[in-house]
Amino acid sequence: MSKYEDVVNLALRRSIFFPSSEIYPSAPAGMFDYGPYGASIKRKVVDIWRKELVQKENFLEIEGAQIMPVDVFKASGHLKSFNDPIVKCSKCNSIYRADKLLGEKTGKEFPEAMPVEEYDKEIKANNIKCPKCKGSLNKTVLFNLMVKAELGIKSMVDCFLRPETCQSIFLDFSRLNKTMRIKLPVGISQVGRSFRNEISPRQTLLRSVEFSQMETEIFFDPDKIDVIENFDEVKDYEISIQRQGSHGVELISAGKLVEDKIVSGKLVAYYLARVQQLYEKYGIPLDSMRFREVSKDDRAFYSKETWDFEVKTSVGWLELIANNYRTDFDLKGHMQASNQDMQYVYPDGKKLIPHVYEISIGVDRTFYAVLEHSYKEEKKKDEKRIFLSLPSGLAPISAAVFPLLSNKPEIVKKSKKVYDLLNSCYEVFFDSSGSIGKRYARMDEIGCPFCITIDFDSLENDDVTIRERDSTEQKRVKIKDLQNALFMLVTGMKKIKDF
Repeated sequence: MSKYEDVVNLALRRSIFFPSSEIYPSAPAGMFDYGPYGASIKRKVVDIWRKELVQKENFLEIEGAQIMPVDVFKASGHLKSFNDPIVKCSKCNSIYRADKLLGEKTGKEFPEAMPVEEYDKEIKANNIKCPKCKGSLNKTVLFNLMVKAELGIKSMVDCFLRPETCQSIFLDFSRLNKTMRIKLPVGISQVGRSFRNEISPRQTLLRSVEFSQMETEIFFDPDKIDVIENFDEVKDYEISIQRQGSHGVELISAGKLVEDKIVSGKLVAYYLARVQQLYEKYGIPLDSMRFREVSKDDRAFYSKETWDFEVKTSVGWLELIANNYRTDFDLKGHMQASNQDMQYVYPDGKKLIPHVYEISIGVDRTFYAVLEHSYKEEKKKDEKRIFLSLPSGLAPISAAVFPLLSNKPEIVKKSKKVYDLLNSCYEVFFDSSGSIGKRYARMDEIGCPFCITIDFDSLENDDVTIRERDSTEQKRVKIKDLQNALFMLVTGMKKIKDF
């Protein structure tokens, strides 16, 4: 099996994530639920983003509505331009994305924005038939990905589920500008659900209809794109870059990106660095990360400059983040459509429509990338050990507490006291079911970094055994020191060998 299949099998076995409404055969594809451990890991992915990016950069955070009126998406251009090229089989009526079908056949990349006539020429030139029945394919057409929602009783109001979280940020900019006394540059962030009517949802979380995004829109004066207060902090920090037309990845410092005019200015280089640092916190190795420069033909319709942040996985390079320089496209469009003044006014009276730099992060894809990179298998003799080597900050629980023997009341009583002691300040789990080996295995598979066992010696010495997940090394620690010891371990200030 591929590593992707191993991760999905583990996710299903431990209810980390699984198909939504799965008891009904009518359930649509592309929807997934997260179980207790998956929901915890996903929440911590968001928590680290909030701490490392939103809070440290002093961004404002909002929570916008998921349903918006049609006028929003007329102004944003989504009703006209948010399309995928599709082809339909003339024989079995199967539907495919034309760019993906061509890519799988030829091994080349085809831009989504390529004219439909060009797709038809390429399909004919490569003699592509329906993969299912080998029937001929109809002409390529554009399919809008918006998901419609009608509201109202007496009169229906045409609305859509948002296809991205950013539009409410643009709509709210004018109010926040007035009420929050913002100064440019300013980032406005939110995390929430988005919806796209995917033509062929597949690969579980990697291409789904309903998904989560962590979005930041940074509003700035384009004349001051090089005025970045903390730029010296990242000036010499090397960023993994793949230039347009290049097949290799280069490590280029943020300062060099600006000096050689590879990016539009210091603001772009600064946030490329901050994003890469965020994913290092997620445990993604540097050689598995890259910012790929996107060509004009393949960029979103609103973008002047795009760097797709991708992580290498068993299914190839997976796009997790769109880093877009959106110029003043969004604010200008909503300003014209709504007849509302959305300009920023400096204290000296100067007015401008701010430009926007976007960091749009796919939460579910990030979640998957974290799982795959943390998935480990070890073989010892005839046994295979599977564990998730998650950073402690992403683990669903900090530690598990085990009584060595569940039929010894004195050990169970002592174990529950240890559990109560730790549960006041950590996420801990109590388990007395099955052999100690099976309990270790269950915790390893969900990424719990430490297991604490209470045995007969604990009754006499008032201590416990702490086992570390990755190394399986064990050390005895006094119960009176346990809270502090676990803090040192969870924060990485000490390793188990240091005790």
